[in-house]
Amino acid sequence: MAEIAEELGVTESRVSQLRAEALTMLRDGMNSQLEPELVASTERPGGCVARRRAAYQAAVAAGGDLVTRLRLTDHHGLPLAHSL
Repeated sequence: MAEIAEELGVTESRVSQLRAEALTMLRDGMNSQLEPELVASTERPGGCVARRRAAYQAAVAAGGDLVTRLRLTDHHGLPLAHSL
């Protein structure tokens, strides 16, 4: 984490915070499509974090659904462009 902190010009503590937020956004983004009831509500619905999470979840949703994504892969789960 020290290398990342140095590269970003922040403290290791901030890198840890960013990592935790990214993991939460990833989990909530997936859950917003798979199990919406598992998505945690935010303390301030109109706040910066809530807007950022909503934007991320919308981007995940815009990527298509599971069936659409599976059509783009072979039986091994590899992208069709890379399958042999």
